[in-house]
Amino acid sequence: MSPVPQKCPNCGAPVSGKFCAECGAPVGDATCRSCGAKLSARAKFCPECGTPIGAAAAPAPPPRPGAVPLPRGMGKDRLAWYVAGVAVLALLVVLVVIIARKSGPPAPAAAAAAPEGMPGAVRASTDLSTMTPRQAADLLYNKIMTLHEAGQADSVNFFAPMALQAYANLGADLDPDARLHVGLIELAIGAPQSAEAQGDTILKTSPTHLFGWLLRAQAAEAEGNMPAARRAYASFLKNYSAEMAKKRPEYQEHAQLLEQARTRAQQLAAGGGGGGAAGGTAR
Repeated sequence: MSPVPQKCPNCGAPVSGKFCAECGAPVGDATCRSCGAKLSARAKFCPECGTPIGAAAAPAPPPRPGAVPLPRGMGKDRLAWYVAGVAVLALLVVLVVIIARKSGPPAPAAAAAAPEGMPGAVRASTDLSTMTPRQAADLLYNKIMTLHEAGQADSVNFFAPMALQAYANLGADLDPDARLHVGLIELAIGAPQSAEAQGDTILKTSPTHLFGWLLRAQAAEAEGNMPAARRAYASFLKNYSAEMAKKRPEYQEHAQLLEQARTRAQQLAAGGGGGGAAGGTAR
């Protein structure tokens, strides 16, 4: 039995070699230009994606050094969506780990690990479904204050927008304690006017609240306005004893910060000058 004559997969002309004498198309195994699947010499359609051979047949180009091949059946038009999906998933994993870092003893519910080299890369396990929006915001605040005290400005600027948005989402639940956190974050990223506004908002509701005067004083110092800083620290010192006697829960949680501010206020009242504002401390 004589062999069945081979035809060009592109133009249909009879061929006997590796290339068609009529159109120059390759004969034998080729590659689908749509999905990259191998094509037989007699195939009229790609067995993977159904693309007609005449529009898809082409010899496979040699791979570039270090290039990663596309998954079988995936065209270039789908690669962008694939990469975007992977990037979003990686970001979510990092954020889960960041929020979980100081949430207490590990729980068996969910585990996530941040990639090496990312800010706050740790291994942590916690049940995030039990956290309230306020708890999540406070965890980010603690993270930012720790980074700020360590002098890691780039990481502070990375996490600050997330934390500020988390507190903004609290709406009416933004109490003086939360406003202090927002103000200290804004001071850490170099936005003293915004921090002062948080202090003013606290004082409108509670004119003697120490957090309001503390934010006003530190914002004025950050702007280099020492007369305003002295006045704010003087008001802080004037109200200190009476306010601490109220034993507000937020004062207990920020006892070290308040003590630092009191020392600074006493220093300025005694005629001391230089030095910066007292820094925020995490819970």
